[in-house]
Amino acid sequence: MTGHRGRSLLAGALVVVGALLVALGSLLLVRHVGEPAGLRPLLSAALGLAAVSQLLAARQVRSPRMVAGVVWLVAATAMAVWPDPTSAVLAWLFGGALLAGGVVELVMFARLPVASNLRFAAAAGAVTHLLLGGAVLLWPSISAFTLGVALSVWGLLFGARIVVLGVDRLRHGHPMEVATGRWSTGARLAGSLGMLLVAILAIGAAAFIGRDSTPEPGPFYAAPAAFDPTPGAVLRSEVIDPFVEGATAYRVLYTSRDLAGAPAAVSGIIIVPDDADVPEEGRPVLAFTHGTIGVARSCAPSLLGGAYVEQMWGLEAFVDAGWIIAAPDYLGLGAEGVHPYLVGDVAAVSTLDAVRAAIDLADGQASSRFAVAGHSQGGHAAMFTGQRAGVYAPELELVAVAGLAPASELAAFIEANDGTTFGNLLGAYAVAAWDRVFDDIDAADIVDPVVLPIVERLADACVATGPEAVSLLTDAELLQLGFLVSPIWETEPWASRIAENTPGNDPIDAPLLIVQGTDDVLIRADIQRRFVQRLCALGQQLEYREVPGVGHLGVDDAADDDVVAWLTDRLTSDPTVDTCETD
Repeated sequence: MTGHRGRSLLAGALVVVGALLVALGSLLLVRHVGEPAGLRPLLSAALGLAAVSQLLAARQVRSPRMVAGVVWLVAATAMAVWPDPTSAVLAWLFGGALLAGGVVELVMFARLPVASNLRFAAAAGAVTHLLLGGAVLLWPSISAFTLGVALSVWGLLFGARIVVLGVDRLRHGHPMEVATGRWSTGARLAGSLGMLLVAILAIGAAAFIGRDSTPEPGPFYAAPAAFDPTPGAVLRSEVIDPFVEGATAYRVLYTSRDLAGAPAAVSGIIIVPDDADVPEEGRPVLAFTHGTIGVARSCAPSLLGGAYVEQMWGLEAFVDAGWIIAAPDYLGLGAEGVHPYLVGDVAAVSTLDAVRAAIDLADGQASSRFAVAGHSQGGHAAMFTGQRAGVYAPELELVAVAGLAPASELAAFIEANDGTTFGNLLGAYAVAAWDRVFDDIDAADIVDPVVLPIVERLADACVATGPEAVSLLTDAELLQLGFLVSPIWETEPWASRIAENTPGNDPIDAPLLIVQGTDDVLIRADIQRRFVQRLCALGQQLEYREVPGVGHLGVDDAADDDVVAWLTDRLTSDPTVDTCETD
């Protein structure tokens, strides 16, 4: 009776310890910790509880659980007494403890009978601890916040396993690693699968965090010590080969202006058709404004060389139609400086000076007639280019502007995407960039301090389609746990900056085409329609088209032929449909 009562007490203690681990994990999910000093006692407590659970569950002094308990107790004690540990020190102690736990569970797996229905659960637990420990150790420059998230997930899942083990022993009184009922077997299998899935995702993310295949800007992108301050002056150029059939592409460095109006070097791509039959009036120039690709220097499209062709929608059709193409990287991408993301006037100046540079580089082939077209951020830049063209570059003749899913009503779009993964990513880009370029903006005033390191890390990462996207989206997902402390679209001085960088405050003295996908969840069609109505009320000549069943990333490929044809028709002054008059 005494033995049975003793086993019951031990089993009950297991349930309590497991429940405390679950509670600790839950606490960390709602109360985020951004500093190592605040995380240390929680990590130490979690490993201490885990150590106690293994000591309680051990069947004999030399059992694998006893070894795990001792190792985790040593790690918990080291955390508690370590003087001012950094996030890296905590990561090494926590990651090492998880790896040790994985090795112990492998030993337990090997000792289970072949016919045991818990061999898979034991194997999954071992692999989980090994992968999760590896993720913690591999994660470059891991922050206390990210480490706290890893601890919370582990505490929830491992604590739940301990609760299941304790309940199983309470119900059946078995001191050995067996499960006699469907509930206990199923619960352990489900828990092990959950832990394994989380660990696989964590190790995958850790393997790619910080990995970026985009080359760093080299000497080509460095501004000369003294350079021609004339807007649009070509400072440096080199052929990009291969690029597109039927044309020669150049990587260029040209003179433009920064936010303060001072001369600055900006990079980009200029593409000149090879066809010797140049029209008498010269070739028209298309300013191709790219969508969001990042805010770090290494995110410049021209750095991608020929690989960028895949992202230039309608390129072959524009070349066939005889357009010279000027594709600015924008200020601070590629060339030195800070990229003013979604700052309309600076994007417009970079774009207009790229047109000037293309006319210079084309050596007599280009006319002064130009159009501008872009998608998303590029649509935003295109509309501001249209607004600024007559004042900043009066010698150029603007014939048309096309925006594909343009970032138009900024406040409405930011509010609609608040808390979504892509909304967090673009929000982090904007917050980090505006913090750098505006004197009256401070990211610390609007961002939860515990996630500021994540915002800064996102600002150093480029939008990618390969494995690098794992790290980008992982960090953006982490911002789901906390990002903006107040609505940025209502908080000054952010709200005023958003308003002044929203297009439509000045008219465009040329026909405007806006193309919108009906299934776009990032830039929603209903908000775009309200923008069109606002422009109509201001007297803007525009044509609005919707593409049914198309989302944000697909609208350019779905509509590129129509947009190329529409822009080319504007060269002959063919009349365009005016949505404001017909709708």
